[in-house]
Amino acid sequence: MVPTPVRPCIHAPLLRRSGAGEPLDTTRGSGSPCGARGGSERADEVGEATIFSGVVGTAGHIDHGKSTLVRALTGIDPDRLPEEKARAMTIDLGFAPLELPDGRVAGVIDVPGHERFIRNMVAGASGIDLALLVVDANEGVMPQTREHLEIMELLGIERGIVALTKIDTAGEELAELAAEEIADALRGSFLEGAPVLPVSGVTGAGLEALREAIAARLGDAAPRRRTGPFRLPIQRVFSAAGFGTVVTGAAVSGEIAVGATVEIVPAGLRARVRGLQAYGQPVDRVGAGHTGALNLADVPYRALHRGMVVCEPGAFAGRSLAEARFTLLATAPRPLRHMAEVRVHAGTAEALGRLAVLEGERVEPGASALVQLRLRSPLVLAPGDRFIVRDPAATRTLGGGRVLAVSGRRLKPNRAFALEPLRRREAALDDPLARLEDVLRAAGLQPQERAQLVLASGLGAERTAALLETLRSDGVAVGVGRGGLVHREEFERARTRLREALAALFARHPLYRSRPRLEVREQAGLEPALFEAALEAEIEAGAIVREGQDALALAGREPRLGERDRRAQARLLAIYREADVQPPTVEEAARAAGLRDVERARALLALLGHAGDLVEVAPGLWFSGEAVQRARAALVEPLAAGEPFSAAAFRDRLGTTRKWAIPLLEYFDRIGVTERRGADRVLRAHTQTPGR
Repeated sequence: MVPTPVRPCIHAPLLRRSGAGEPLDTTRGSGSPCGARGGSERADEVGEATIFSGVVGTAGHIDHGKSTLVRALTGIDPDRLPEEKARAMTIDLGFAPLELPDGRVAGVIDVPGHERFIRNMVAGASGIDLALLVVDANEGVMPQTREHLEIMELLGIERGIVALTKIDTAGEELAELAAEEIADALRGSFLEGAPVLPVSGVTGAGLEALREAIAARLGDAAPRRRTGPFRLPIQRVFSAAGFGTVVTGAAVSGEIAVGATVEIVPAGLRARVRGLQAYGQPVDRVGAGHTGALNLADVPYRALHRGMVVCEPGAFAGRSLAEARFTLLATAPRPLRHMAEVRVHAGTAEALGRLAVLEGERVEPGASALVQLRLRSPLVLAPGDRFIVRDPAATRTLGGGRVLAVSGRRLKPNRAFALEPLRRREAALDDPLARLEDVLRAAGLQPQERAQLVLASGLGAERTAALLETLRSDGVAVGVGRGGLVHREEFERARTRLREALAALFARHPLYRSRPRLEVREQAGLEPALFEAALEAEIEAGAIVREGQDALALAGREPRLGERDRRAQARLLAIYREADVQPPTVEEAARAAGLRDVERARALLALLGHAGDLVEVAPGLWFSGEAVQRARAALVEPLAAGEPFSAAAFRDRLGTTRKWAIPLLEYFDRIGVTERRGADRVLRAHTQTPGR
């Protein structure tokens, strides 16, 4: 029995296909199972029908009866375009609902079989859960049969059924020979051992058995990720009168609800989901494992096209560089050399680029290697995504693989420091927690905001947030600054670099007790927030100590002075004590002490400052401790008596000049002895007067 088709509620005459003027048949263009009532449920209620969370995709050689079989199973003609009708062949993708024996409804994608339209086949196969390989009993296995099989295997499709079509025109002997040939062709593939069911799309023979087999195999398939970020590669775009922009496709992860905001990448556009449809019926949600139609507000349909992706805002981005595990088909005519020009297909998009071989110099037929995809135009790629590689002219499928990482920088071949992280990433690809941890680890010493981790991991905002809480509670992720995170291994590396930076500075400046904070950070080469976090950890551990407000020292380290340095230090102290409130510059003091090395003089002065013998009133301006005490008394005594006291009065009372009086006054203001009010100084409330 041929089931009655589910009719759309958006009428075909009102719709136009993006970039073309012909009407769009929405039984093919907008019909789409969708919606979810639970994270991993296989079916959802829509109207009186139950939609099964799974998509069946046809595959096979041209004219082997794929479209006829889909029409017989669904009651819908998947060939919509006028040229498809004229040529009696599928050129673009077709969508139709399939009623299963128990009343549930699954989605069907009919893909073109002609070699010139393999690109459209790849676009459709990216959303398939169950492959329906169609082989004509009269002709048997043909070139596109094999190529479609290779493509589906490269895309990671794991389940399928073989339909042996046109049994009404093939004799029993031909059908048996075709079945034997199919068994040979499928040996070693994901379809080895799959049921081979004889059917006729004309007489209806074998259709019920095929429906039952489809229902059983779909029931065995693992549901697509409903808990991840929503992502729907756009198959078709059109405008509907009274509705506006409509996009269709098969969601590959997550789910979306009416009223939600979505992002269209790589265009960077935002839109609101005005409405959702499944097989012409309005629904509240569309989820992974469904084909769906999304009515989008706030975005013109001419701004969109196939290959773009509708997704959770901030979850995905266009990438021109991606690291991957690539497999060259055993049927490839020759090895694929480093930097070979290729055409890369991912989702419903494609881009020209080059394939950089990261291990070895080339990939042999049947072998795999770590590679980097270097694309001329960005594709929406995330870890775990499958892709297909064809020759630049798109005449032959070369191989395919799986994205491991999106580093954003070009990697050099055969570098262990680049290959080892990729192998680790590959091992963690199917474990979300391990994947996120490795993304954090791969960021090295650069703290990552949550939004960056969402993009790099491809796990979506909600899932990333939950996994980060686990990593933080386990001590794997360390908070840095305001919202930044680093892996604990990298945090420990930052702490080590901080200690090493101080040690290196003291090796160059052995006479110093401490070094300026900024100099230490520059020596360590750490980002400011990470530097501060690592410093606090080192101070808490007792490995580093603060000296004053802006200097750092290694705990327990004391500069060791030789006899020559001790004598020089004594001469410097005598010079400053004698100078009293009119001290020399560092350079002048060095010359007077017989030191040619001014930097050495600075180090000796700093040691005298730490001992309290000298005070650095301003950068490079030192006074003896006795001179500072005398200046403080000269300032505080008249102020305590209530006398107005100006800078000129302080200068005269001290018996010096403005050159030294002003820095002293500013120093006393800075350390809280006095404060300036107009031209005069007053005592701070807590200041003790001499003798009290």
